[in-house]
Amino acid sequence: MTRGLLSFFVRLALSAAVLWGAVAFVTPGNPANTLGTAVLISVVLSVAYYVTLARFLWFLVLPWLLYAAFWLWTVMAAYGLGLLQAGVVALGMTVLSWVVEKVFGVKTFRKE
Repeated sequence: MTRGLLSFFVRLALSAAVLWGAVAFVTPGNPANTLGTAVLISVVLSVAYYVTLARFLWFLVLPWLLYAAFWLWTVMAAYGLGLLQAGVVALGMTVLSWVVEKVFGVKTFRKE
């Protein structure tokens, strides 16, 4: 159990760092972009990943559309971004997540 809990916190910290970095890249100097906000948003999005059933029904389109809509709404509301900026944040997170996975061997935002 300790190993699972440690794994959760490592992934959470890396996910928050990726989100923080992506928002900082898209909107430098955004006052809402703090590491605490990134941690909170990472927790909310992790819960949403399960609640929308995207984790379990990955082969269906509707859970992913629900999760994507919730993700965009959450990031836009938390950081005061527009739709296009939130989309660029998503692209930045994709690139940064790939880098983290290659460097540290840890998948952020999901467990496979």
